[in-house]
Amino acid sequence: MNSGKFWNNQNIPQFDHHETQKVIISNFYKFGKRLGQKCLRQYILIRQYLLYSDVGNFKHIKGSVKLDSVYAQFQISNSDCQIYLKNNGFQIVLCTDDTNQYQLWAKLLSNCCILNTFNEDMILGKLIGNGSFSTGRNKEGHLFAIKAIPKKKSKLQTINKQYEEQLLSEISSLRELEHENILKLHRVYETTEKLYLVTEFIHGYELISKAASKLIFQGSEMKSFIHQMLLAIKDMHEHNIMHRDIKPQNIMLKNGQLSQPCLIDFGLAVSTKKKGFPFPSCGSPGYSAPEIIRFDETKKEYSGQCDIFSFGITLLVILYGFNPFKAQDQKQTIKKNANAYFEFPSSIYPQELEHLILQMTKKYPKDRITAEQALNHPFFQIKLSQTIQLPKAILTKQQYEMNKNYNNINVHASLEMDREFGLNYGIQLSSCSPQNNKNRTCTLSSNPNKLQQIDEFQLDCVEESIDISHLEKLKMGQRHFCKQKSQINVQF
Repeated sequence: MNSGKFWNNQNIPQFDHHETQKVIISNFYKFGKRLGQKCLRQYILIRQYLLYSDVGNFKHIKGSVKLDSVYAQFQISNSDCQIYLKNNGFQIVLCTDDTNQYQLWAKLLSNCCILNTFNEDMILGKLIGNGSFSTGRNKEGHLFAIKAIPKKKSKLQTINKQYEEQLLSEISSLRELEHENILKLHRVYETTEKLYLVTEFIHGYELISKAASKLIFQGSEMKSFIHQMLLAIKDMHEHNIMHRDIKPQNIMLKNGQLSQPCLIDFGLAVSTKKKGFPFPSCGSPGYSAPEIIRFDETKKEYSGQCDIFSFGITLLVILYGFNPFKAQDQKQTIKKNANAYFEFPSSIYPQELEHLILQMTKKYPKDRITAEQALNHPFFQIKLSQTIQLPKAILTKQQYEMNKNYNNINVHASLEMDREFGLNYGIQLSSCSPQNNKNRTCTLSSNPNKLQQIDEFQLDCVEESIDISHLEKLKMGQRHFCKQKSQINVQF
């Protein structure tokens, strides 16, 4: 958008045929700047964009504005209905005497712009979780979840700019997406002190929680969970958006149903078309893709494939109850995470499921399966007969081994996954590994049941190198194999 103007008169966005089917077109009066005369214009609303043209000339667009950062107010006086839109310090007023047209546009623009009538429109309820979310009801009595974001002020202008840019990115991402497995954003309000995001209220549990861990799910429900989440990720990526923070804590189960997941918390979401991401080194240790962790080192732009990696690790965590990268020390967690090396323990799960996870967690994004490819993986053609019980907490690998006393490994991630992904082909899973006769030592807390929660933080705090040779990778954080397994032929 051109600075200092309300409208962007260059680089008018292009829309595909599907998007133009949902277009809203109406005529409004506008008062001229110089003489104050009434001018009739045609306004077009598509997705998050408002465009204008001369009346009856829809194809000749004169200007556009993305509504994420536009402020809107609405007023009715006698029979004159007015819509005030403010952007870049400039304001336009759309006028009409058609009440039905006014009400339609007021509703649509309220869902696209920033409003300043929070205290008039919403009634705050009780706090949810750690206090950043509350319940709230509108005038009609509908229940919502409200995220209150204080306006941060820093002496450093660059920090303020990044923070504001990321907030707008979160809002823009949520407004672009309309998927049943993605949190729905209804309204955005701003006051002098806070920004309020009014979202759908989800009746249910976090994916890993005490309540969810008490339930027993069928294998078919787990398949549905994976399928629904991949559809949500695919939809995000088709809208050129990456979440950058997929993890169990950011997935809710609607009505406590594993087959009804909902991806939440788009605080780090950003458009993949954008150059120069705000907070490029970000995410959650143990789940972030290696290219995000190594960004400060490589300076390479990354893509939505980072979400595939994070979801693959999330699947491993909920199936086995431990995070393969998690350590007592955050630097060690990040180091393991950056090298993307892990092992599967012996389990009852089919190898097609393990193969899918391995394809999702390749170290390099170019080698990773895409969301669309994952949806066509042979795993979805088999029957998952096992029942699933979700963990109520996330262990480290060492804690898991102490609790389960598993000594055998049946799939080795770095040895098996050197083949390109494809459908209807045979692969061999091998658990061959160099013999290691030394006992592995590990550091555990005095109470292994006392788990430490690793919260989100920026990953640019690691000073030491995280480049490790392949031999060191094989030794890092693993038990030696008790015996060499025979090769297993799996027909996909």
